[in-house]
Amino acid sequence: MQTSIHIITAGNDIAPAYARTLRERPDITRTYIFADTELYTNSTRDTPEMRAQKESARHAVNRVKDHAASLGIPASLVYVIPPADCSARDAVLKINQEYPSATFSFNLSAGPKDMALALFLVSLWIHGETTYAYEGTGGVRERKILPVPKISAETISANPNYMKILATLARTPGKPEEQPDSRLLPRSYLFTQLAGFYIPVRKKGVKVAENRTGKTDLFTGKHAVLHELSQGTLSSILNTLVGGDLIREITSPDGNRKEKFYTITAAGRLALLLAELQPRKT
Repeated sequence: MQTSIHIITAGNDIAPAYARTLRERPDITRTYIFADTELYTNSTRDTPEMRAQKESARHAVNRVKDHAASLGIPASLVYVIPPADCSARDAVLKINQEYPSATFSFNLSAGPKDMALALFLVSLWIHGETTYAYEGTGGVRERKILPVPKISAETISANPNYMKILATLARTPGKPEEQPDSRLLPRSYLFTQLAGFYIPVRKKGVKVAENRTGKTDLFTGKHAVLHELSQGTLSSILNTLVGGDLIREITSPDGNRKEKFYTITAAGRLALLLAELQPRKT
């Protein structure tokens, strides 16, 4: 069974956040609650308000541990000694060493900012999914995944086929009531869009397709040389983008298993915007 580790920073509102995470990520098998040592230290300098906040946060931590225990999920409290950049990092690396094949997710909505930043930086290196709760309209906290492209903007901009797929998913008009982030496009549509545009990164062994459209070369004005896009090549392109968390593969909404659908992720949108800013090589 794949080990799925969830790390959450201690704070007043983590109990409902943790419950929501478990609903959205039922695959979580272990939980670690990272808490600043100050949270569990009573000081004579603490004001009554500070003591109340600490007590509330400690109570929330206990609620998370009880919730995890009720589901048979081990939950451990990890004390982070300031400065957090070293102690939080080392704690995550120790967990990663103990579970080298585990997947990681982080909720950094609570706790000190330096600890949240330290954990976010570590998450980039171990490819963890990181979420943060923003203050939304009407005081409602909205949970968002922090988009982190796993393929560099330089790599994406250097491959026009990646750019074409991302742009097609990001900018193809949908139904008026459809949210852009939930828009799905079938694989067959992506194949059609890329087939007339396909530019092989490696020319060797790629078949030349007949230019029936009269498409001309932008620089020479002559008939353009079109290359044949195979289903295997499209699969390779899509699998790379899925593996980089830039697009997501979804089974057909109508239950047709023969057709796969794809949608762009928040990281994919950010990657496309950054790639379009890259200077073109001449």
